[in-house]
Amino acid sequence: MASERQALVALWLWLAVLTLATTLSSACPICSKNFQSSYCLNTSTPEEQTYSLKLSNYKNAQESALTYKCHYLTEQMYLTYHQGCNFSTVQYVLFQRCPLPNVSFSDIFAQLGIHPEKILEINFENIGTRRDLELETWHLDGLVNLQILQLKHNLFTSLPPDVFKATPNLEHFLFSQNAMLTLPETLFAHTPKLKTINLLNNNFESIPDNLFINLSNLTVLRLYGNNLKEISPKLFANTPMVYKLELSFNGITNVTSDVFKYLPKLQHLFMKFNDIEFLPPDIFHNCPELQSLHMHYNKLKSLPSELFSKSKNISDFDFQRNEIMEIPEELFHGQENLTILMMQENALENIPDGAFKDLTNLEKLLLQNNPIKSLPPGSFDHQRKMKTLNLANTSLTDLPDKIFKNCESLEEIDLSNNQLSELKSTVFPHPATILRILKLSQNNLSLTARTSEPQAQKGGEIIVEQFPFSDQVNLTYLILSSNRIRNIPHALRNLKKLKHLDLKNNSIEYLDYYGFLFSSDTTADPSDAPWNPLELPQALPTQVIKIELKDNPLICDCSLYNFALWLQGKISEGDVQLDVVDNAYIKCSMPDDRGVQKFVMTLDLNTLVCNRKVCHPSCTCVTRPHDNMFFMECVQQRLQGIPALKAYLPQGNYSVTLNLKNNSITSLEGLQRPEYSNVVNLTMANNYLKFINESYLPRRLQALDVSGNGLTHFSKSLIAFLNVTNPTLSLSGNPWLCDCQLVDLYTFLRDPLRKMANSHPIMCDNSEPLLSLTEEQLCPTIQQPMVVVTVASTTVFLFLFFVLGTVSAYKYQQNIKVWFYTHQMCLWVIAKEEADKKKYDAFISYSNKDEEYVNNVLVPGLESGEPKYRVCLHYRDWVAGDYIQSQINQSIEDSHRTIVILSSNFIENVWGQIEFKTAHSKALKEKSKNIIVIVLGQVPPESEMDEELKLYLSTRTYLQSDHPRFWENLRYAMPHPQEFLYKKRAKTKKTEGLQMVQANGKAGS
Repeated sequence: MASERQALVALWLWLAVLTLATTLSSACPICSKNFQSSYCLNTSTPEEQTYSLKLSNYKNAQESALTYKCHYLTEQMYLTYHQGCNFSTVQYVLFQRCPLPNVSFSDIFAQLGIHPEKILEINFENIGTRRDLELETWHLDGLVNLQILQLKHNLFTSLPPDVFKATPNLEHFLFSQNAMLTLPETLFAHTPKLKTINLLNNNFESIPDNLFINLSNLTVLRLYGNNLKEISPKLFANTPMVYKLELSFNGITNVTSDVFKYLPKLQHLFMKFNDIEFLPPDIFHNCPELQSLHMHYNKLKSLPSELFSKSKNISDFDFQRNEIMEIPEELFHGQENLTILMMQENALENIPDGAFKDLTNLEKLLLQNNPIKSLPPGSFDHQRKMKTLNLANTSLTDLPDKIFKNCESLEEIDLSNNQLSELKSTVFPHPATILRILKLSQNNLSLTARTSEPQAQKGGEIIVEQFPFSDQVNLTYLILSSNRIRNIPHALRNLKKLKHLDLKNNSIEYLDYYGFLFSSDTTADPSDAPWNPLELPQALPTQVIKIELKDNPLICDCSLYNFALWLQGKISEGDVQLDVVDNAYIKCSMPDDRGVQKFVMTLDLNTLVCNRKVCHPSCTCVTRPHDNMFFMECVQQRLQGIPALKAYLPQGNYSVTLNLKNNSITSLEGLQRPEYSNVVNLTMANNYLKFINESYLPRRLQALDVSGNGLTHFSKSLIAFLNVTNPTLSLSGNPWLCDCQLVDLYTFLRDPLRKMANSHPIMCDNSEPLLSLTEEQLCPTIQQPMVVVTVASTTVFLFLFFVLGTVSAYKYQQNIKVWFYTHQMCLWVIAKEEADKKKYDAFISYSNKDEEYVNNVLVPGLESGEPKYRVCLHYRDWVAGDYIQSQINQSIEDSHRTIVILSSNFIENVWGQIEFKTAHSKALKEKSKNIIVIVLGQVPPESEMDEELKLYLSTRTYLQSDHPRFWENLRYAMPHPQEFLYKKRAKTKKTEGLQMVQANGKAGS
């Protein structure tokens, strides 16, 4: 259907074009007009005879230009198809790919209804296969008013001396891409009105001295791309009005002092790409109006100091790519009109003092690729209008102080590929500056300095940031690649208009992410905007800065963490958007093996750590920013007590992991001090502990390893402490006395909620596994009092059975219902119809980092089994491109339950917390218990939780993913539809019926 509609649209468009086309009966019956042009095609003849005519408007005249285009195989022009047509309005004719006709152009025009005397311009361009015909005098007969003639790509080998006899009004002549060695001396004898002559790429080896005689109106002469080794002064003797002369690409080797003697009006001279080695001092003395001089790509080694002494109007001077070794001190004296000076790629080693003092209007100065070793002080003191300065690829090692101070108009400086090791802020324009582009690549800049001042002696050498661009507030393009920069200068953040920063190929090992928090060039205060807790910011940054950072020796440690986090798109701060254009190529090296490199974009940020130099002498200290963890490892150091910690703690809210295994510590005394309050992981394996005082243990403890000590019992108070904190325990390798005093620990360890760190069994001192014993085996004396108690309480138990049963049934009805539901019994007790029919049974809210658990464990468990639940997932059921907040609201609205996968990853997930708040708000509004919280792993610390989530967990129960009865509790918390009850009843009746049939069958037999 789609293809049919496209075909219909195309047909209607074609019909519309045909409708707009009108037949030009006044011009030619077989031509049609579309828009501004008319087209006449001849396609019925053999291929080599086909051609086309195009009639168009030109120079504000209607239908004044005719283009005759031949087939490239055409050997003879054919016009029979259009004979009798009337193109009387034509004044300009272009022939393309056509061979010369065997009749005059006037005869051709007459066959097309064109009046030859009205023709003002002919452009004959032959790039076809037949180019062996020569132009004859009779070809131009009858073109008395012809003003412009262009003959290109014809490969003519000769021209008749009187070929222009019939064109006395010719003003512009272009003759290019031919194969002639010279021209007839009288070629222009009949064209006194000529103003422009272009003789380009014709291989001329010589030109007659009298060729341009009597051409007093000639103003532009181009002899570009020939083989003229020398130019005679007589050639210009009769062309006093020429103001533009082009002699480039000729191989000229020598010019005389009088070569331009007869050109007093000369303003623009082009002599580039020749082989000139010397210029006479007075060569331009007869050219007082000279304005631009282009002589690049010659072999000049020097310039006479008086070369321009008579030419004070020069504005454009281009002598690049010669071999000039010095600039005469007087060369540019009095050249106040010079605006462009290009002398790059010469052999200049020095700039004379005061060489540019008279160039007060200079705007562009290019001196790159010269072996310039130094610049004299004040070299540019008079260049207040200079906008562009290029000193790249010279040999500068230093810049004089205040060298650019007066260049208040300077917009671009290129100092790349030099040997600069230091830049002072005083070299740049100050105080007013409009500098936008600064290129300093391939130097020796570090932008830091070392000092050993007396007040710094205690701390050794101090590295001081040297930032010479502080005043250049308008910089937009700063290139600092291939230098020796070791740190990102913080002062860069003040360049509010910066758009491109290149720092690649430096010596940067450590990246301070906060050094990239640029200030935006805006006065808007984002804190004034209203904040909606359910919406992420929608405003786009007002400024984008492109940064290049590859090929730096970055180290994969904690100092890279924030930058890598930002580079991977996991954080975004500031009102400036940074575009790291080479982010896929940025690598870092492992601290312990610099030969191993990893891409920062795919780096596992959990592995980034830093060794701290300030640490206990018997320990090693490490920080890990991923979870703000501080590690102090004091392994096998013969320690006899808890080492001091306070002096070595890093600043900030760090949790502490303390590893003291394989020492000689007998007591945990000291851990009660405030400095240990943030210890969450304590390893005391293989020490000499015989008793643990719970008052010494930190209250935030999450893991405790006391394996391989001398522990025999745990006190009741210690077990009570462990019941509250519930840390992961390692207790193996101790001589536990398996007696009645160990019953409390035994009971504690048998709780399925206990977390044990290793698989090694807890062995009694008699080599029996503790948890394989029964309570009676552990403490035989328990049996006798139990018998007495049983006999004494039997009567009471029978008496109170119904009362206690009733109370227990009411009190533990939730557990009873879960048991019934799990064993598919009495389903009518627990089945309930939901308030309304919804699309899903549950919407799962989780962090993308926990998707492996959701996709491989949770979802398969819910969507299989009996009943099968309908689950809503982000990636599967959301509509791509819709607003995320609205999809969250809709998913929660369409689901009976919202399942929250609570983990540390969930706490860090902005959208997860938004989903919880939305579900919680709905539950409060409807007074329902539709939220199911599943804790994946350990419950995140309260300090990391949102206040609303923390309050919810303190008033509601949650499910632990590793609980033995997890699936029973979860399925009970899910909806219990009545149809499930009916389905179960029907299945039971069917089973009973089959059993009765089988029984009757056996009786009959």
